[in-house]
Amino acid sequence: MKRKNHDTGHLDFEKFQDEEDSNVDEEVEEEIKNPGKKRNVMKNKQPKAVGVIEAVKLSKRELYKTPTNEELSQLKETENLFHSALLRMQIEELLKEVKLKEKKRQAIDHFLHEVKNVLSNIPEIKQVDITDQSWIPNGVKVPFLQIPYNIKGKFHFLPPASVKVIGSYLLGTCIKPEINVDIAVTMPAEILQAKDNLNQRYLRKRALYLAHIACHLSKNELFGCVKFGYFNSNHLKPILCLSPQGKDEKLVTVRLHPCAPASFFKLSRFHPSRNNIRVSWFLEKGSTQEGNDEPATPHYNNSILVDLVMEQHLHFLFNAAAEFPGMKDGIGILKVWLQQRALNKGYGCFNGFIASMLVAYLLSKHRLNKMMSGYQVLRNVLQFLAVTDLTQNGISLSWDTDNSAPSLGEFHQAFEVVFVDPSGFVNLCAEMTASKYKQIQYEAQKSMEILDNKTVDGFEMLLMTPKLLIQTFDHVFHLKNLAKLQEGCKKMKLLNELIDHGGNYIVTILPHLLSLLTRGLGQRIHLLTHSLLHIPEWPINTDPPKHKDIKYLSFGILLNPVFSTNALEKGPQADSPKAAEFRDFWGENSELRRFQDGSICEALLWQGDNICERRLIPEQIVKHLLQRHLDLPKLALCYVGGLLDSVIEIEKGPAGSEEKNISVVRSYDDLSRKLWNLSGLPLNVTSIQGIHPVFRFTE
Repeated sequence: MKRKNHDTGHLDFEKFQDEEDSNVDEEVEEEIKNPGKKRNVMKNKQPKAVGVIEAVKLSKRELYKTPTNEELSQLKETENLFHSALLRMQIEELLKEVKLKEKKRQAIDHFLHEVKNVLSNIPEIKQVDITDQSWIPNGVKVPFLQIPYNIKGKFHFLPPASVKVIGSYLLGTCIKPEINVDIAVTMPAEILQAKDNLNQRYLRKRALYLAHIACHLSKNELFGCVKFGYFNSNHLKPILCLSPQGKDEKLVTVRLHPCAPASFFKLSRFHPSRNNIRVSWFLEKGSTQEGNDEPATPHYNNSILVDLVMEQHLHFLFNAAAEFPGMKDGIGILKVWLQQRALNKGYGCFNGFIASMLVAYLLSKHRLNKMMSGYQVLRNVLQFLAVTDLTQNGISLSWDTDNSAPSLGEFHQAFEVVFVDPSGFVNLCAEMTASKYKQIQYEAQKSMEILDNKTVDGFEMLLMTPKLLIQTFDHVFHLKNLAKLQEGCKKMKLLNELIDHGGNYIVTILPHLLSLLTRGLGQRIHLLTHSLLHIPEWPINTDPPKHKDIKYLSFGILLNPVFSTNALEKGPQADSPKAAEFRDFWGENSELRRFQDGSICEALLWQGDNICERRLIPEQIVKHLLQRHLDLPKLALCYVGGLLDSVIEIEKGPAGSEEKNISVVRSYDDLSRKLWNLSGLPLNVTSIQGIHPVFRFTE
């Protein structure tokens, strides 16, 4: 029976053996012809096993030759930056682990080509009113909260003008375990109208376009899973998520982003100070009043602008990453760092795209150069985040002197965090709250301290250990029954902001809620932050998730131990202009008190008979402020703090165990001073040490 052709490994090995045997026979014949020659047959070199790596034999000259410039650079970098060769090897192995293998990349490329072919062959539909959605089959729902429902405009489906891969996959910066490939599906200009920027018309057409695509792709055997989702959990920006059929279902998720042609709208239409949602339409009033009284809609404007500059962002990052392998490695490490801190997913997140644009910004400002390694990129980005406050001093990638583009000051008036893209019109951090950016700053500062400390395992702490909210902060509280935040929006008069966010009362009130609590907690805290709203994907045959479907919202408090347990808080003097504002803010909790210095001031006195109770004063403050300013009942708040108090609090009341412990230590200090001052002793008392556990606060 003939050996198969593909069994090349065995054929080569047998051929190799035949050659060796012939060499032995030749040497035996040579020995017969020359019997006086020393026998060398048995000492003949044995055949080498295939695949065995042999030790490289270097001459003495090669072994001790002078290192090359590249080797010297690596040695110096290892010594100065990594502190040890181990950290360098750990970083290199991490990158090998999270990067996409070439075999999987080929499978993904094949799937993307098939997706493009399917999208190009979707049939057209005739023109109908936007509100006439009878053409949509029963098995598909529009992925948009259409409130209010009535809207002007026409819609008809045409195949995409272009289908292009964008984002980290094309740049080579996507990492495992979740491989997401973003595709920009450009809608033809024929289905759009000049005034589609108004009153969510463009966003509604975008959602209808997705619904028709989902209807046809769900019937195709190529796809194992077809679901809707929100891009960064923004309910105004639905996307379609596709997974391949069969064993490759978990290999990749392709996300379709419908967008308008880049030149269809003038970017100046979406200036942060301009209005594109009419109040009368949103409130469903008959009369329309257009003019200067309409409030600005910066967040709505920014959500449309992002669709117009997707391809521009791709070209910008591609040019920045050219001949800069360290940028790709650095972005990969940064994504792992963000993922371990749960900062890369949800509404207002600091995702990999923003991290990539930040690296490109530092490169444009010559804070990075293309000779740097991925680890150097990571250090420089963390150092920049640690010392730069984008809530006060925003940054911009725009070099154009376009007079119609907004200034950084105008961006700061509209958004809490400012990072402007190359077009000069898009704020990349538009959805991020100031508190979330403060948390990113805090994490960057702590990370730099760890990297500079040679005595700790920085790799394990920064890149291998998840940092959950409950593990990072001293106190954590959860807001439940979030539908009650609608009443808070009314009480705080946030109608304009509610219109800007498309009716999402949670993200509307969140910045104001954080500002309220930050002011109330004051010096008692170092940091207050919140969890990111994350809305999971949903089947195409169900309605999109509503705002009230979000079960809870979490907050974390990092306490300042110097002030956090103060029961008495001194306010402004009674006759000062700030006294009325103080009373209005705190309500019935504010009272006039005379202090030891003779001043009469507004003051707050919180309950706390012992140290354990005073540690929970922040809970009293949070509950009081939420009830007074947002009408949130105390039952809507679940506060987690002081969990160990039940263990260390043996006796309750004003003279608890901790108070008695402190009393003993004070008595010990008093006794020590008296012993030091004794005179007439043969030897002076120079030191007194307590050996009882009470002096170590462990009794």
